[in-house]
Amino acid sequence: MSRFLRRLPRGRLRAAIEVALCLALLLAAWRWSADARAGWPFAGRTAEAPAASGFPRTVRDHAGDALRLPRPPSRLAAQARVTDHFRFAVVSPSRIAAVSAVANDRRYSFVADVVAGMDVAVAGEPEALLRRRPDLLIASHTARADYVALARGAGIPTFRLSTVFDDFSQIAAGLETVGRLTGEERAAERVIRRFRDRIAAAVARRPAAAPRPRVLVYVAFSGTFGAGSLFDHVLTELGAVNVAAEQGIGPHGDIGSEQIAAWDPDWIVADAPAGEEAAVRRRLLDHPAVAVTTAGRTGQILVIDHRQFITMSQHAAGLTETVAAALYPDAP
Repeated sequence: MSRFLRRLPRGRLRAAIEVALCLALLLAAWRWSADARAGWPFAGRTAEAPAASGFPRTVRDHAGDALRLPRPPSRLAAQARVTDHFRFAVVSPSRIAAVSAVANDRRYSFVADVVAGMDVAVAGEPEALLRRRPDLLIASHTARADYVALARGAGIPTFRLSTVFDDFSQIAAGLETVGRLTGEERAAERVIRRFRDRIAAAVARRPAAAPRPRVLVYVAFSGTFGAGSLFDHVLTELGAVNVAAEQGIGPHGDIGSEQIAAWDPDWIVADAPAGEEAAVRRRLLDHPAVAVTTAGRTGQILVIDHRQFITMSQHAAGLTETVAAALYPDAP
């Protein structure tokens, strides 16, 4: 290139240099524009926030702290599994900069397949989070205080969201809040409406005159979910009796073999890693304490994929549908 320029007459050489400079400036401007759209300094990332209708807005978090958002955030981070599920349901993946530590783990996450193909940081790792410079971090209300303080001290707008829910209305409220934080209220409303419709259809499976089945939730062969847990709410909505709640156990409790036999549940609902449901069911049926119960004698043992079993998001609709289909198999 330099040899070619030296051979040009002086006037043409000057013109060629000016053209080259213009091209360089245009290229730099294009790169700057692309980086800005992507949430500089993360070139190659496309962040498409909605129109700024209703912004700036102020939203109060779980602790009552006010967060002012001048515009819809375009680089979202969150460090809890529940908030992964909420965000991916209401915003474009292109606006997500950081996810929870288990977001790409299919044992726990419903968004693992999407996250596997994305360039995202783990929000729980402070250095990685700071490098991404998100314009909104949604932290769990259980997040460590020093983690929240670090994020806020670094200038990252941080909102603490409750991520443990006792009933369906709290899940809907969490989705609604994420919609308001991101400027995606309509998308959140659609997810909530679909969530409620699925719950209503599952509840409608129970025949009006059907007896109330007594159900014991059995967690990892050692624990249970009692009164005040989301699972208790699922069973109550389906017209079933939660045996653990019946026995005075709170949201979480430990139980032994002798208690299972004495309580004699009609159904036992347990969890297992994906693909191991049949093996866990056989193990339960072979368990001496289970074998003497009504559930054991009739084979009324339901084993659910752990990811669905522990869900605290809109995916609780799938949990409710699975339990309803087992308890009321003859429903249309």
